Amino acid sequence: MKSLKAKFRKSDTNEWNKNDDRLLQAVENGDAEKVASLLGKKGASATKQDSEGKTAFHLAATKGHVECLRVMVTHGVDVTAQDTAGHSALHLAAKNNHHECVRKLLQSKCPAESIDSSGKTALHYAAAQGCLQAVQALCEHKSPINLKDLDGNIPLLLAVQSGHSEVCHFLLDHGADVNSRDKNGRTALMVACEIGSSNIVEALIKKGADLTLVDSLGHNALHYSKLSENAGIQSLLLSKISQDVDLKTPTKPKQHDQVSKISSERSGTPKKRKAPPPPISPTQLSDVSSPRSITSTPLSGKESVFFAEPPFKAEISSIRENKDRLSDSTAGADSLLDVSSEADQQDILVLLQAKVASLTLHNKELQDKLQAKTPREAEADLSFDSYHSTHTDLAPSLGKPSETSPPDSKSSPSVLTHPLSKSTIDSDVRIQQLQEILQDVQNRLESSEAEKKQLQAELQSRRTESVCLNNAEISENGSDLSQKLKETQSKYEEAMKEVLSVQKQMKLGLVSTESVDSYSHRELRIADEELGMLKQELQNALEESERNKDKVRELEEKLVERETGVVIKPPVEEYEEMKSSYCSVIENMNKEKAFLFGKYQEAQEEVMRLKDTLKSQMTQEAGDEAGDMKEAMNRMIDELNKQVSELSQLYKEAQAELEDYRKRKSLEDVTAEYIHKAEHEKLMQVTNVSRAKAEEALSEMKSQYSKVLNELTQLKQLVDAQKENSVSITEHLQVITTLRTTAKELEEKVGSLKENLASKEVEVAKLEKQLVEEKAAMSEAMVPRSAYEKLQSSLESEVSVLASKLKDSVKEKEKAHSEVAQIRSEVSQMKREKETIQTLLKSKEQEVNELLQKFQHAQEELAEMKRYSESSSKLEEDKDKKINEMSKEVTKLKEALNSLSQLSYSASSSKRQSQQLEVLQQQVKQLQNQLAECKKQHQEVVSVYRMHLLYAVQGQMDEDVQKVLKQILTMCKNQSQKK
Repeated sequence: MKSLKAKFRKSDTNEWNKNDDRLLQAVENGDAEKVASLLGKKGASATKQDSEGKTAFHLAATKGHVECLRVMVTHGVDVTAQDTAGHSALHLAAKNNHHECVRKLLQSKCPAESIDSSGKTALHYAAAQGCLQAVQALCEHKSPINLKDLDGNIPLLLAVQSGHSEVCHFLLDHGADVNSRDKNGRTALMVACEIGSSNIVEALIKKGADLTLVDSLGHNALHYSKLSENAGIQSLLLSKISQDVDLKTPTKPKQHDQVSKISSERSGTPKKRKAPPPPISPTQLSDVSSPRSITSTPLSGKESVFFAEPPFKAEISSIRENKDRLSDSTAGADSLLDVSSEADQQDILVLLQAKVASLTLHNKELQDKLQAKTPREAEADLSFDSYHSTHTDLAPSLGKPSETSPPDSKSSPSVLTHPLSKSTIDSDVRIQQLQEILQDVQNRLESSEAEKKQLQAELQSRRTESVCLNNAEISENGSDLSQKLKETQSKYEEAMKEVLSVQKQMKLGLVSTESVDSYSHRELRIADEELGMLKQELQNALEESERNKDKVRELEEKLVERETGVVIKPPVEEYEEMKSSYCSVIENMNKEKAFLFGKYQEAQEEVMRLKDTLKSQMTQEAGDEAGDMKEAMNRMIDELNKQVSELSQLYKEAQAELEDYRKRKSLEDVTAEYIHKAEHEKLMQVTNVSRAKAEEALSEMKSQYSKVLNELTQLKQLVDAQKENSVSITEHLQVITTLRTTAKELEEKVGSLKENLASKEVEVAKLEKQLVEEKAAMSEAMVPRSAYEKLQSSLESEVSVLASKLKDSVKEKEKAHSEVAQIRSEVSQMKREKETIQTLLKSKEQEVNELLQKFQHAQEELAEMKRYSESSSKLEEDKDKKINEMSKEVTKLKEALNSLSQLSYSASSSKRQSQQLEVLQQQVKQLQNQLAECKKQHQEVVSVYRMHLLYAVQGQMDEDVQKVLKQILTMCKNQSQKK
């Protein structure tokens, strides 16, 4: 049974069949209904490939049949299927400009980032074809816009190659890489310049395309624009390059570091922050650790101190170091002329900024601690401390330092109350004096800065006038110095502000009562030292400002000396600008001269043509007029020759000026890059003069060229007038030859005509004789005119009737022809239909014959099956008979056994009877086994018979099944015969 089921199994669904052919044809025709019906059948698949690798799904995408695609998608087609070239349906739809198909596939969740065998996405194909709607749809579904294919092209490069400006604008607006390169290193700007698309070039430049990039051959965008010979693109690129050159001024290195940012961030932290921030650099670690070591932790008893050495002392020392470095950097006149290493200066500034940041942080932490631990009850004690501090502050300022011994903490309050009023007044006076000193210092620093700004302005103006690189370096150093001075001034002001804040805190009473006794001794000494240091720093700052003024004056004098006698080197940028301007002027002059030279050659050619025409012309008028015209034409030719010679001389002069300029330029390049100021001015004057001369020469040449053109037009008019009034030699000769040939022909004709006349005269004589004879005959056979007219009228009426009949017959003939043509067309159609019907009939007949054959086979098999059933029924009857006989024998045997059992008690039983009983019992068992086997075989045969009858009725009998049935029948026959 398993073998039969395997034989009845259906064929593989992946094999190509008729439904697939029909599906391809329906997609080709765009019949969506037929596609839907075919996809509903079993075995048909839209992604099955034919022998050429085509599928119905990909064919619908290439043809743009949206309805067919919709039907296939609803039937669950695999939208990611690829053909033999690796193209998906989305690739093919984008490649063939079917944006509706692209949208439908994207809505069906077709991946927009899929790649074919060449590494291209659907966006590559849409951009290359210029289908903006497809590009928009793909970008909306997040197709990768900067993905490169195997040639290194992104969609923007393909759109530029094809010249689709709208697609290029869209891709640029959606983030396409402007400076992306292909395999050959070419950018989109180079490709746009090569194809000569000015719109795309302008859009790429607006989006920031780099004009300085070079491909693998070393060519830039300007080179490709020259290849395309598009003057608009060249001018656009040159203007952009000049703008970039103007914008590229020498920038100064920024002297800020991460330390300033970190300090600014830390300054914004909350005030009650107890934990110190992490270290920034090793130098900062050393600076921060020093104040921490100085600060004393709170001790037991009255000797605990919360204040360390004030932070502005370290800050003042850092300012002093900074000023020393600045003075060292500005020492000497040669130090400004030599370019100092910027890296060292930046390192120094970084260190100074780190120190300042660490000190400010430490100061803020101390202030936070003080604010957290200030009791409000110690005002009297703090006033006493403030008295001593102000007293120590006033002593060094008056120039009489006095060591004041601190009073004991156990002294009576009467001693304390006496100097309170004096101390407050003295402290106010001292603070005012310090403020006045600070204002004086600030005013001096501001005045020095104003002088330095004036000097910088003068330096810049002199640099622009003298065009000198050394001046640029000096101005940079001067600006660096001014920046450093500003930074030191700001740091100094911050330090002084911190001093004042500390003094105010001391006045307000920010020190605890426990630390009054210990602080009074130490704070007085520290304040004395700090005030002395501040005075020294102020004096040093004033001295340094005066030194700086002297140095600046010396530098000014040296600059004046160098401006007068030293060789000057122009800056690179201005030199390049001058060079580019000269080059542009030279190019314009060359173009104009080439244009004029071309016009000059055209004028010479026209003059030569006029000469040839004048020589070839031949007048038929009188000699005087012809001579006058020739003389006038010769004069005009001479004048034109003179003008041409003048133009050639002007052109030679312009060429000589160009060669002189080029020689000067080469001499300038060869001699040296350094040019003396006087020579530079002379060259400028010479170039300006030569330029003016060249422009004058060009204007003269243009005016002469216009005159020549006017004269040429006049000459052309004269030549045209002469052509109208005269005939050329060739035409005259042709006319003469034609006249001679015609005269000869006429003479020949005259001779032939004379001969014909003679022959005709003879014929005329003969005809006259015949006429006389015919007249005589006609007079005899004449008919009267009335009868002739009647006959004529009757004949005319008959002719009209016949003509009408002819017209009718012609119309009928035309109708018959048209009917015949229609009948022929119908006959041809009928023949075609008949042929189609015959083919259908043949196919149907073949099918009918096949069905008849199958039916006959089925009938034969049914007959055989009937015979087999009859034989099987007979066998069953025989078996039943045998069973009945056997049952009868069994009953007889049972009766015999019963009789024997009844007689068993008798002594006359023998061994022979017992043996017979055993034999009979064995036979009964064998017969029962045979009956069971026969029943099983009968049931199996009946089931197989039923199954094959069902297959035969359904018409699904295969050759293999028929063979198996025949084998079964033969086996059954053999079994019946054996039985």
